[in-house]
Amino acid sequence: MEPLVAAAIERHRARVAAAPDSAAEWGAFGRVLHAHGLDEEGAVAYARAGALDPADFRWPYLEGAALKHVAPAEALSAARRAARQNPAYAPAHLLLAELTERTGDSGAALRAWRRALEADPDAALAELGIGRLLLAGGDAEGAAPHLERAASIAPRARPTQAALARLRQAEGNVESARALAAAARALPAEVPVDDPLLLEVWDAAVSVRGVQRRALRAEAAGDTASAEALYDRLLAENPGMPDLRFNFGNFLRRAGRLEDAVRHYEAALDLAPDHVAARVNLGNTLLLLGRRDEARVQLEAALERDPEDPDAHRTLGGLAAYRGDNERAIRHYRAVLAREPGAGEVHRDLAVVLAAEGEFALAWQHVARAEDLGSPPSRDFLFRLEAAHRRPR
Repeated sequence: MEPLVAAAIERHRARVAAAPDSAAEWGAFGRVLHAHGLDEEGAVAYARAGALDPADFRWPYLEGAALKHVAPAEALSAARRAARQNPAYAPAHLLLAELTERTGDSGAALRAWRRALEADPDAALAELGIGRLLLAGGDAEGAAPHLERAASIAPRARPTQAALARLRQAEGNVESARALAAAARALPAEVPVDDPLLLEVWDAAVSVRGVQRRALRAEAAGDTASAEALYDRLLAENPGMPDLRFNFGNFLRRAGRLEDAVRHYEAALDLAPDHVAARVNLGNTLLLLGRRDEARVQLEAALERDPEDPDAHRTLGGLAAYRGDNERAIRHYRAVLAREPGAGEVHRDLAVVLAAEGEFALAWQHVARAEDLGSPPSRDFLFRLEAAHRRPR
């Protein structure tokens, strides 16, 4: 392991060895293990702390949080204990709701999301969970206030904006749905949660990955200055890590600092010329800057290294369509769909270029798939396609 991580684990292990009956030391040991991806080991330490101090809800809560991706049934049991012991701690209900929803019991999950919202009326994740389940059950009207509030509390979170896009689609507001879905793709994937117990865990992280996770959480909370400071610190300590340059570039791109993002992607490629994701993101960022020829060079170089990369094919398809090279665009879009058959926006864009080539029956097939996947074409395109070739019934 990274030397700093190994030293932290050894230090806490020695403390537990010196005080084996201390719930606090076992809990601290659990936090340092959990913070560095040793989730099952961390859960063992939390369970020992809970056995030594069964009245403290922190230990079953953290045990559930550590196990939620590796042993969901055990995590669910621990989350239930924590929520019973401290009904006022909203994150315990959030964890319980998330794990219950995974079991497919939407009724019990909805009740847990509502209890989380009662404990914390500003919990965006609870509003999102309630709205998502209501929308999935066909109650768009009931879902609307919850999803709209989730998006207002956490406007820079991909899940809240993506869910709002699905709501607008269900309401028939296609243009709004498309705009929201497009904007959501550039946002962080984490919905901020006010969780002091997990914050203690993540603050125990001394690894590169752990500090990057802290940067992502700071960004999701709107604290871009702290996020950038964490990346700067990591780069000063680890100047030769291409993935770190790549992730910093992604952060800068999301922040709208495209020229700075380009420099970090280029630095990542100087260190690792075969870093396909860095090359694809460099190409996409150059495209946003209007540097189409440079973008195409980078994206084609990415395909030389990974001929099936869907992101490179997706953008090259758009570039080909922009130039009027529909045959090339069709090849690229079909390559995306071979890897990602559920990419609704690609079905939509493929329908447009197929129609331009006179392949009207095929275009209608992809229109239907795009609509089913929540990425319908514009009304203007549908009107023109209907005029050229009646929609099959």
